[in-house]
Amino acid sequence: MKTSASAVVFSCSMLLCCASPRTVQPVVPTTPLVEPEGLTVDARQLVARMPLTVIVFFSRECHCLNQHDERLRALYDAYHARGVQIVMVDPEVRSSVEADATEARRRGYPFPILLDPHGRLADALGAEYATYSVVVDAQGRVRYHGGIDSDKTHLRDSATLYLKNALDDLLAGRDPRQPEAKTLGCALETW
Repeated sequence: MKTSASAVVFSCSMLLCCASPRTVQPVVPTTPLVEPEGLTVDARQLVARMPLTVIVFFSRECHCLNQHDERLRALYDAYHARGVQIVMVDPEVRSSVEADATEARRRGYPFPILLDPHGRLADALGAEYATYSVVVDAQGRVRYHGGIDSDKTHLRDSATLYLKNALDDLLAGRDPRQPEAKTLGCALETW
């Protein structure tokens, strides 16, 4: 029985559509990130600074992330004094330290946007979309990963606040009630 080239292409494309999602490393890897001042910090050293670190993957052009700016600033206000640092990480190919610093000021972020050269941290943590969030403890262990909440672009009071719930649970000494959630955001254009 002969197999046509188009049948082979179709079969391969169907396999790709059914591929399992990216895996998430259970621990933040040693990988360089560039701070707004141009200094390089290792991701493992960054998360060791505070009891909990929230990493939110950033895309300047993502309308979903734009809608969540207010919620992210509110999370910072509510949790920073309780030992939680928030950082945005930009793994996109057309990013620069200067553009990210300008964007952080424009958005009124009280937290930095760090550059992820070559998207290494994004790849290790399974980030495919802007708004993808990861909560990491001071030992570098991933405790939560997924969306900020159940909203995409229209924020509702009835949304499930995945990230906030995970922080509340961890600060209370419990494992997150939902350690993984769906991410609703724009596809990252990584390296």
